[in-house]
Amino acid sequence: MINKQEKLSKVKLKGNESFNIREGWLRKGMRCVQDCPTLFSRDDAMEILGVGSKMVKSIRYWLRATGLTEEHVLVGRAREQVLTEKFGEVIAQYDPYFDDVFTLFLVHYNLVKDANGLSIVWNIFFNNYDGQDFTKDNMIEKCKEELNKRLAEGAKFSESLFADDCASVLKMYNATDVAEDLEESLSCPMVELGLIKKSANKKGTYIKMPPVRELLDKMAVLYVILDNIKEGKESVGIDSLINDANNIGKVFNLDRVLINEYVDQLRVSGFITLNRTAGLDMVYVNTDKTPKDIMREYYEKRMR
Repeated sequence: MINKQEKLSKVKLKGNESFNIREGWLRKGMRCVQDCPTLFSRDDAMEILGVGSKMVKSIRYWLRATGLTEEHVLVGRAREQVLTEKFGEVIAQYDPYFDDVFTLFLVHYNLVKDANGLSIVWNIFFNNYDGQDFTKDNMIEKCKEELNKRLAEGAKFSESLFADDCASVLKMYNATDVAEDLEESLSCPMVELGLIKKSANKKGTYIKMPPVRELLDKMAVLYVILDNIKEGKESVGIDSLINDANNIGKVFNLDRVLINEYVDQLRVSGFITLNRTAGLDMVYVNTDKTPKDIMREYYEKRMR
């Protein structure tokens, strides 16, 4: 998460080499990194992954941007990638083929929160852009305004690369653009989340959408809530869940009504307590489990 007090001196743009996540890429990348942590420093990485040179760079980028791996610099120019202990290792153990949509929602969350500073356009779009029935051009201009607010004095960025990343966001989450783009003939799995769709009423416009209720499990919601609660705190206000950057309202396009539905589900399951007296609308966490624990509990319950 970007600290609003910190100004950025530079930003990473188009790290995906214009390729969105393709079916099987994350699975293959994680498996190959487990077998050979220095994979992306090897001359034969293309042969191992079975893709071209730009796709190799794209896979490396997506593994890091989604928090599945972290990269370490070794002696010399070599670098190694290892699975992250709190996320990548859990996915590798319980859902290595990314079959469960729960996994995709958490991958999406880790991408949007931009913890590694690699996916700032995704962070801005979901946290700071509230357009409905919006065009790509409007999205680019408004998101650019937000990026400029975050930059240190004198810092610059490539507007063309920024526009490319904005286009990638739109292609990643809506099936129509993927189907129309021959370069994206292998569908991005994030389409399944249904977070963006093309408007049926206005040509060339898009709409932010909440996920289908049956797809977004309450445990994914709890994971994000716990990951955002400040250290030493045990409660959070409903308004914060709606409005705070990287929390469930922004990340999953949830309004107050939907958030209250999920909060009630978590209350019934005993994970939280609600205090709605005197207009407080506070959520109190009843568990000392970490986000990693929540992942394990979800997967192990599904495996029974």
